[in-house]
Amino acid sequence: MKKPNIVILGMGEIGSVLFPLFRKQKYPIEAWDKVPQKVPHQKSLFEIIPKADLLFLCIPSWYLNDVIKSIGPFVHKQTVFVLLSKGLQQTKEIPYSLISTAFPHNDVIALGGAMLAEEIEKGMPGIAVIAGKNPSNCNLVKNCFKKTSIVCFDSKDPESSSFASVLKNIYSLGLGMAGGMGWGGNGRALLAREALFEMGEISKILGIKKEVMYGPSGFIDLIATGFSEYSKNVEVGKLIISQKKQFPKSEGLVSLEPMKKLLGVSMSKFPLFIAIYQSVHKRGAATEIFSKYIKRIEKK
Repeated sequence: MKKPNIVILGMGEIGSVLFPLFRKQKYPIEAWDKVPQKVPHQKSLFEIIPKADLLFLCIPSWYLNDVIKSIGPFVHKQTVFVLLSKGLQQTKEIPYSLISTAFPHNDVIALGGAMLAEEIEKGMPGIAVIAGKNPSNCNLVKNCFKKTSIVCFDSKDPESSSFASVLKNIYSLGLGMAGGMGWGGNGRALLAREALFEMGEISKILGIKKEVMYGPSGFIDLIATGFSEYSKNVEVGKLIISQKKQFPKSEGLVSLEPMKKLLGVSMSKFPLFIAIYQSVHKRGAATEIFSKYIKRIEKK
């Protein structure tokens, strides 16, 4: 059986790891990045996008609108999007909805789970949640990971899986803040326990299946990401505590404001979310904010 043509857009951490992984399995593959130096002999989007059977979008969520404009004229209807972005748009849309709306004739698969690029590069195990509505296309993506260290799980609910990934990133930001304040494993485990509760309650408000929120796209990924030295959200959380004037974006950070809008008046029910949000907007007050939060837990 002929292997599908793969195109990877975005040769950051995860894109640059997936590229050799797929090429090793003899998949016909091309890559493109906005920084041409990352892809030797890079071809134009006009040349590679029309050939894509599987189009992996390995880009941060805040670049998705720009990518849609850039590739829109070249995407054919048979192309399957494989989406690795895990942050909310400022319009409150999940990446899955954004791409599905922009390309209504194309199938979209949300790829979630614990896939820390640095670990995958070393051949360590990882988890891929292949969330989509077309079983045949999901199998095409699953086959890409067949001879790798990544264990695949299926999901027929890409919307819930995507929201679970978003919340995982937000609470990973909080675990990073705890690390930045010098909390050890015990304190961060306490926050993870509280995050688990809040993720479950938020799932009710957003209409997300709780089993998805507690599964490998959500809380299981939070365990991997929130306690990892490689996590961008953890890194940014620590930098916020350090009060550095500048720090990079992360999916958790950009998702805070739109998630606040989604929760509306219900936000008051989620004190850990509030503590994370306030620590971002009241730089230098995080230690006091989290101290008050801990006292609130003790009074439960």
